[in-house]
Amino acid sequence: MSDHYQPGYGPPPGGPQQPYGTPQQGWPGAAPGGYGYPGTPQPGTPQPGYGAQPPQPSSGPAMWSHLGALLTVTAGTMMCCGLGAFLGWIYPLSLRGNDRHKHDPYIRHHATQAVNYGITQAIMAALGLVLYVASALIFAAAATEEQRNSSGLAVPLVTVIVIFGAYALSGVVCAVIGTVKATRGELWTYPRLIAWPLSKG
Repeated sequence: MSDHYQPGYGPPPGGPQQPYGTPQQGWPGAAPGGYGYPGTPQPGTPQPGYGAQPPQPSSGPAMWSHLGALLTVTAGTMMCCGLGAFLGWIYPLSLRGNDRHKHDPYIRHHATQAVNYGITQAIMAALGLVLYVASALIFAAAATEEQRNSSGLAVPLVTVIVIFGAYALSGVVCAVIGTVKATRGELWTYPRLIAWPLSKG
């Protein structure tokens, strides 16, 4: 065995010796009490790193709360003589009240937004129907025989249809945006004109 000292292999000859029974010192820079190898942590010590990652939000049910309301309002209206416009709030409300989802704040936020969207669309559909029928009845009662035979009746009816059609289209766009945001794990709130904040999360 050579008497020549090689750096990095323990203390130099003649230096202080570790007492018998004490844990062996590791390399310079190693964790205290390690096994003598660089970077070897002692068992049970917290590891450096990224820490606990937050759980991913439950994007599936949140996405379906918007999509369910949207499909009920659009497809239900086209297939069921306009009834879907009044029922868009039912699916997101049942999703929000489900035992599996009622304690998830992410799902509750999106389901509440979709409930408000569905309720607002139902109110606006009822208002549009009332205005449509009222404008037709008022015009029919006040118009002369000549005006009744002309296309004058179409003007107030077309005006109501255009206004509420534009409103319904903007609601569809907002529901699609809500669906995409929920899929991406982002919180999103409808504009107040499209979804009145009637139900709180």
